[in-house]
Amino acid sequence: MRDHLKFIAGFLRRPRAVGAVAPSSERLAREVLRHSNLGGASTVVELGAGTGAITRKILDRVQPGARVIVVELDELHAGLLRERFPRVRVCHDSAEHLRAILRRHGCRRADVIVSGLPWASMPRPLRERIKSEVIASLEPDGRLCGFGYVHAAWHPKIRAFHEGLRSNFSRVRVSPVVWGNLPPAFAYDLAGPC
Repeated sequence: MRDHLKFIAGFLRRPRAVGAVAPSSERLAREVLRHSNLGGASTVVELGAGTGAITRKILDRVQPGARVIVVELDELHAGLLRERFPRVRVCHDSAEHLRAILRRHGCRRADVIVSGLPWASMPRPLRERIKSEVIASLEPDGRLCGFGYVHAAWHPKIRAFHEGLRSNFSRVRVSPVVWGNLPPAFAYDLAGPC
C-alpha cells in the first residue's frame, strides 16, 4: 500500500514524467520480462523504474555478475530505489542521456533495456530523442521490452510512435492485455535493433 501512495505522490508532482497512478502489477512485470533472456545478459538497463516493481523481478533473473543500471527521473523514487536495491546502479537522470549514462558506468551498450517510460505523456521531440538513444544503446542482438497502457495505445500519435518503434527492430512480440494491472496494460518485446 505504501508503494501505491508513493506512486500517486510522484504522479501528482510530475504527471507527465511518472505517467501512472500505481506501480506495475506482479503479472505485468512477469509478462514484460517473459522473453527478455536476462539470464544471459551482462548489462541490463531499466528506464523509469518507479518504486521498483519490475526492478525486483530483473534482479531475480540476472546472473550475479550482471550490471544492472536504473535510470529514474523522479528524485524521490531514485532515492527509494537506492535504499531498496543496493546492488543496482541508480541514476537520477533522464533516459535521453542513456549513452552518456552507460559510458559513465563503463559500458558501451546494453544487452536488455526494460522500459517503464510513459511514452504517451511525453512531448513528441522528447519521445523521439529517447527512442534514438535506446536504439543506439542496444547491442546488435539486444532487446527492448516494456509495457504500454491500453487506454493510450489507440491515440493516433502513440500508434504512429509504436509503428515507428517497431520498424526499428527485426522481431516484435506484443502480449495479450494484462487486465489485472491498474490501468490495464500490454507488454512488448522488441529484438534485433536495425
